[in-house]
Amino acid sequence: MNYQPKLGEILVKLGKITEEQLQSALEEQKKTGEKLGQILINRGLITPQELSRIFEEQTNIPSVSLEDIPDDPTLSTILPESFVRINRVLPIKRYNDTLEVAIVPPINPEVLENVKLLTGLKVKPNIISDAEFERAANKIYSIESKVGKAVPANKPSEQTTVRVISETPTGVEPATVTLANSIISDAINQNASDIHFDPQQFYTKVRYRIDGVMYDVLTLPKDIADSIISLIKVNSNMDIAERRRPQDGHFSAKHGNDFYDFRVSSMGTSFGEKLNLRILSKQKLLMPLERLGMLPEQFDIFLRLIRRPYGIILVTGPTGSGKTTTLYSAISTLNTGEKEIITLEDPVEYNIEGIVQAQINEEAGITFASGLRSILRLDPDIIMVGEIRDLETAKIAVEASLTGHLVFASIHTNDAASTPIRLLNLGVEPYLLASSLVGIIAQRLVRVICPNCKRKYTASEVEKEVFVHELGHEVKELYIGSGCSICNNSGYKGRTGIFEVLEVNETIRGLIEKSTPYDRIKEESIKSGMITMKKAGLIKVEAGITTLKEVERVAGL
Repeated sequence: MNYQPKLGEILVKLGKITEEQLQSALEEQKKTGEKLGQILINRGLITPQELSRIFEEQTNIPSVSLEDIPDDPTLSTILPESFVRINRVLPIKRYNDTLEVAIVPPINPEVLENVKLLTGLKVKPNIISDAEFERAANKIYSIESKVGKAVPANKPSEQTTVRVISETPTGVEPATVTLANSIISDAINQNASDIHFDPQQFYTKVRYRIDGVMYDVLTLPKDIADSIISLIKVNSNMDIAERRRPQDGHFSAKHGNDFYDFRVSSMGTSFGEKLNLRILSKQKLLMPLERLGMLPEQFDIFLRLIRRPYGIILVTGPTGSGKTTTLYSAISTLNTGEKEIITLEDPVEYNIEGIVQAQINEEAGITFASGLRSILRLDPDIIMVGEIRDLETAKIAVEASLTGHLVFASIHTNDAASTPIRLLNLGVEPYLLASSLVGIIAQRLVRVICPNCKRKYTASEVEKEVFVHELGHEVKELYIGSGCSICNNSGYKGRTGIFEVLEVNETIRGLIEKSTPYDRIKEESIKSGMITMKKAGLIKVEAGITTLKEVERVAGL
């Protein structure tokens, strides 16, 4: 095999940079992870055009720059912008049955193959630098092309465009209103949970969180982004004149036949106002218990726990781990009309028929603690507390469970065994906690392998060792998603939960009463039959539901 010189070596040999400049850039690369070529461009040592010419010599593939790309509005319709930006490949010219693309090195043959599958065209690659790619992508996927796609000649279908803007500030262009609607509609269509407007120095990024991972989808000029943010704030009953102080609001909209709620939060930053929209779907929150993703053994324990007449059941995990879905699913299952169920939430995410739901309002003096005291005077059988944040709330929840109530609540801890430690550290008396706590559910969400591009592969020795160590047996074959148009080339589609379900037995109750350290509680929990999140995740990897990379991302290995 012929040795191919590295980029830095070529630039030093050509006299473009010195050895000292190369070493300095490599040190920066170690710290930031940015590509060497882009670092050298940022430092003014080489130009994007020079970098492209060097890549051309390395690969024998022609290079292109922004000036070589025609001003063709149809280019933005050939490939989805999210695919283009994730894979760093850009359509630049189409003729007969051939599509010319510009791709940032190193060239991945799978990306070119996916372009061919998406378009049905022959693919001819050209080299482009990172900097030139950004400029070309912003030109092709411009505001005008986005608005053009959002407003076809005929009336857009309700299934593709959501109408959310009921009030429009004076001076806002109709195209901007349409673009705001288009962004929200597109996010719903892609099953995004959040839309972020992230201000940068010269522009604003629009990003979606899909299956727990952030994707850049659009770059907006500052003035357009500010107009869209104002539109959303007006419709969320927020103060558009206030751009520095944090604000919260909400609105609802219909998309197709479904209704969606949007929680909106804003905050001033050094480059302007940041806005986040959390997209709430009733269909996803009110999920049947059996679809949460618990293993059969865990599900049986969970059903036994929620049918207890009294005690505290805690659901724990970080923000975005699905705690609210688990709580809603549990109380919906118990909502048979035979018991009085009251919730205290911040905010009430969805109204559930047959359940009394109250919302925190600190300005009116309604906190979790004060609201919980009031609820106890209303003769409930089952109480759901959105979150235990302080000692006062924790004490009242414990007292409620000891007086014959079944209490559900969420709390932020890393796993099931650390939850009693967290409550003891808050100041709850050990004997009271031991008497009231009946079960703990810890959880994380992992992405599911896309069924459309799912394929087998032979497990590596390192991967085999993980299964031997954790599950006690070897696994020879595993699954991965190779990426396709269905999953936006990510290899994943949708999410599922991995859980720890701990039923507090007499032994564990004794350990809590003695304020035993975390390690001993976890050891006894496993001995009592609790499946750890790590083990639950690996069982799902072996079954071809998710990947080792996902389990490592959320639970560690």
